[in-house]
Amino acid sequence: MAFSGPVPNDKLYLEQVRYGKDEQKRRKESPIFVSGDEVARLLETNQGVYMVDPRMGFNNRTHRLFVSKHVPTEAEDNKAWKTLGHRHTVEAVIHWLAGKGYSIVDGKRYDWEAGDFICVPIFAWHRHVNLGHEPAIHVASTTGPLYMGIGQAVYEDERYPEYWIYAQQGEDALRTLIPGGVADAAGGDGGSQAARLYAEQVAFAFNEEQRRRESRVLVRGSELRFEPTAMGNVAYVVDSRIGFHIKALSTVVAEIPVGKRSGAHRHLYDEIDYVLSGRGRCIIDDQAFEIKKGDTLAVPVFAWHQYFNTGESPLRILAHSTRPAMENLGLVLTHQGEVADH
Repeated sequence: MAFSGPVPNDKLYLEQVRYGKDEQKRRKESPIFVSGDEVARLLETNQGVYMVDPRMGFNNRTHRLFVSKHVPTEAEDNKAWKTLGHRHTVEAVIHWLAGKGYSIVDGKRYDWEAGDFICVPIFAWHRHVNLGHEPAIHVASTTGPLYMGIGQAVYEDERYPEYWIYAQQGEDALRTLIPGGVADAAGGDGGSQAARLYAEQVAFAFNEEQRRRESRVLVRGSELRFEPTAMGNVAYVVDSRIGFHIKALSTVVAEIPVGKRSGAHRHLYDEIDYVLSGRGRCIIDDQAFEIKKGDTLAVPVFAWHQYFNTGESPLRILAHSTRPAMENLGLVLTHQGEVADH
């Protein structure tokens, strides 16, 4: 290995040692609250608005949240995808806030309306069609920051073929859900343990593609099942434990009745919360936020947080987290505080 100059080993090691302390400071200084009114104002003149992203100063390292607007199909300013759409090597969960239409995901059509969810398999081409006469709006969380951090984020968009990496390599590459994946699981096992383990490694891409194609995609908002937990009434929407082939994201919706509170807890993973309906107050560590429909909160890692419904209708919170990613790394720790009064 060649070095351009002396290696400051002591300095590098000290940076490692103090990282945890520095990270606590970064979490404290990270933005938390995003006004729904400001997002709505920006969406009037933009097709999409990022609410939470590390490139905007947030300390969320593993996922982002943004809102997108889809104009009616017949509109003159319709710049929607026409054939393939786009695909990416990051997980994505989409929630339709308004409108009615359908999505083509990996060649299959899924009809949706406001309140429904779409879980997009990794690297599946997908596009959305608005069948109404008003803009259709969705809010989405993706694991882009996590995959960008490990150098594995690939985005291919039909409108920008000059940036394609795999799609231009032929029909198989255009259709695969595994970037650079092979069409078979050839590798042989040779009879030994090492040969068998390596053959499994070679075959992983082929098998992973099948798992992605067999995963659930559509969730009807009308079919959400709210059940009591220590954190309150919660409906699991997208999770690896309920039939989705997803490795990093988890999505739940919490509903807090009028005059009630959620539980309080903290955990070692990123969470981004979006207020679907109602009004209330959110306490995050030593800060209090008055919230209403459309607001967003980026909950810092390991910060205590709790919701209170101070309005006159149920308070619903859409919560995206990267708990599964942290579980796969063995880094999940959740502390339960005050329990919900439902």
